[in-house]
Amino acid sequence: MIDTMQTAQTLPTETISVREVFGIDSDMEVKAFAEPNEHVPEVDPDYLFDKATTLAILAGFARNRRVMVSGYHGTGKSTHIEQVAARLNWPCVRVNLDSHVSRIDLVGKDAIVVKDGHTVTEFKDGILPWALQNNVALSSTNTMQVART
Repeated sequence: MIDTMQTAQTLPTETISVREVFGIDSDMEVKAFAEPNEHVPEVDPDYLFDKATTLAILAGFARNRRVMVSGYHGTGKSTHIEQVAARLNWPCVRVNLDSHVSRIDLVGKDAIVVKDGHTVTEFKDGILPWALQNNVALSSTNTMQVART
């Protein structure tokens, strides 16, 4: 499970050229983080980018919008998103929406904790609020959401 107690990371500060980083003939520039953290996917130097899909994903990062990437099971949709995120040093978490993921996992829950010797309930954020607070791109099944405050 993701550590939801992590402090919020700053906004991306670098600007990258799509032409230079992805080898795509475009004047588009996208914000990126200067340094990776533990949630940034590892770069695969041999990954080949599909131009149209990459530009759509980059537009999502650039404009803080959801992007729908469609295709058959196992064709690399999530990997494509992760490889774009890796080159932007952008944290990205893959959430597989299956029967093991509940609303509690996504939204959060009340938990019983002891504070100052008293038993109290405290809300613990799930994956979605955590992603919003920490500028993390979520890849879930066939969609990607850049979560930015």
